[in-house]
Amino acid sequence: MSEPFIADVDHAGNHVCLKFRDFNAGLHFYHDLLGLPIERRRGPAEAPVFVWMPGVQLGHATEDPGALRTAVCDHIGIAVKNLDAICARLDAAGFPIERPRNRLHFKEVARDVITIFYRDPEGNIVELLEWQ
Repeated sequence: MSEPFIADVDHAGNHVCLKFRDFNAGLHFYHDLLGLPIERRRGPAEAPVFVWMPGVQLGHATEDPGALRTAVCDHIGIAVKNLDAICARLDAAGFPIERPRNRLHFKEVARDVITIFYRDPEGNIVELLEWQ
């Protein structure tokens, strides 16, 4: 039997595309509050159509979401190394905690992870996690 095919994943290019009715609110949440740096934009600098940050692509929602609007996204996970600082920024900006801070142990990798969940301005659940 032959070996199964395994994709050679380029982790730096992985992302979730989120469309926002209020694009500026989404940009404020992910860029200004979470601190994700803007890596590239499509469209004019003052009014981009898309903005890419590590793990997240933001776009403008349209009146008609089209045929692709059928999947359900449970949450977006973003691993960070400064969880306390990010939570303080979100708390100060008035974003309520969706699910409180939790510490989990994963035996299979012999590591703990701390998680906390918020909602972005469009209502998407965002899991912030920091591996210990």
